[in-house]
Amino acid sequence: MHTRTQSARRCLAAASLFVGTCLAFASATAAPLPFDAQVTGQSDIVGVLDPNGPVVRIETAASGRGSLGLLRYFSADEVNLASGRGAGSNRFVADDGSELFGIFTVQLVPTAEPAVLELFGDVDFTGGSGRFAGADGSASFTGVGSFISAVTALSRFEFRGELQLVPE
Repeated sequence: MHTRTQSARRCLAAASLFVGTCLAFASATAAPLPFDAQVTGQSDIVGVLDPNGPVVRIETAASGRGSLGLLRYFSADEVNLASGRGAGSNRFVADDGSELFGIFTVQLVPTAEPAVLELFGDVDFTGGSGRFAGADGSASFTGVGSFISAVTALSRFEFRGELQLVPE
């Protein structure tokens, strides 16, 4: 009888440990939050990587608002101007200094206005700092770039998606 009682206690302890681990894991992952942001700023062609493409490096600095509160936005990407396809990395900075990192793909589409491009893309969030440490999720974006010179465009972007934060 003593052995049966010890076995039962061991099974109960193992089951409790398993359930506790499952509950801890479930509480460590929060439900996805809606992510949205609208920013306006300036995009600059800062380098020509391949004149035959032509492939250029573009950097954007913008500010705006969104689900993160007041924010700043920065991106760096490489775009093949012949195909309009590009990819890069971006960073959203919240008003408390926390940063959200992402990688993205973009498609630039000419419009009837020669100096205006529409932009469509997707972001994969890859982590961050502060309250965005370990963040995950994705968003789609649309945008417009209106060139005011050969290398500078006024830009506007709207992002919509979901963000998974890691509870502290």
